[in-house]
Amino acid sequence: MSYSTRGSAWANSAVVATVGATYGDFDQLPGKLPPPLAGLEWQEEMEARAAQMGGGQLRCPVQRVSDFLAGRPSVQEELPPSSYRLGVTAAPLHQLYPPAVTAALRQGIAEFGRRLPGFDAGDGLLHAVETRTSAPVQVVRHAGTCEAVGLRRLYPAGEGAGYAGGIVSAAVDGLRVARALLPRLAAGHAKAETH
Repeated sequence: MSYSTRGSAWANSAVVATVGATYGDFDQLPGKLPPPLAGLEWQEEMEARAAQMGGGQLRCPVQRVSDFLAGRPSVQEELPPSSYRLGVTAAPLHQLYPPAVTAALRQGIAEFGRRLPGFDAGDGLLHAVETRTSAPVQVVRHAGTCEAVGLRRLYPAGEGAGYAGGIVSAAVDGLRVARALLPRLAAGHAKAETH
C-alpha cells in the first residue's frame, strides 16, 4: 500500500465474512451488551484478541495466506515484508476468529485464488483484524418479510442496518429487501384501488 501515490510494491485487499446475531455469531459472548449492540462487543473481543496476538506496542498479528489455509502457524523469521509501519508479529490467525468465520475466510480466499491465480500464494500476508467494514449494530429483522422486529413498516437494509459490508453486498441486500417488500406493496396498492 502507498500512502500517497499508490505506487508501492504492495497490493492490498480485504477478505471479509458476514457476522451477526442472525447467524449465531454472538451466542458465545459474555452478554455485556443487549442483543442489538452485540456487534460492538464482538468487535471489541476480536480487537482485544488481535492486540494480544500482536504482542503490544500496536504490532499487527499476521499469518502467511498458505499457513492460514493449512491451519499452521507462520514462522516470524520467514514472514515476507509488510507495509504495516509499526511492525508485525507471526500469529495463528486461524485461531483468532470463531470457527465459522475462519471457515468462511478460508473459502473466500480459496475462491479468489481460483479466479485470480496468486491471490492465495505463499507470499501473501494476512493482517488482523479488520472489524469495521459495516455497522457494528444490526437492526434485527424478520427473515421472510425483512421487516424490523418490533417496528412495523421499517425495512432495514444494507450497510447501515448491519446487513452488508460494502457497495455490492449493500445492493444485493437492498434487492433482497425489495423482493420481500413487493408483495406487501402490491397488496396495499390493490386494496387502495378497490376503495
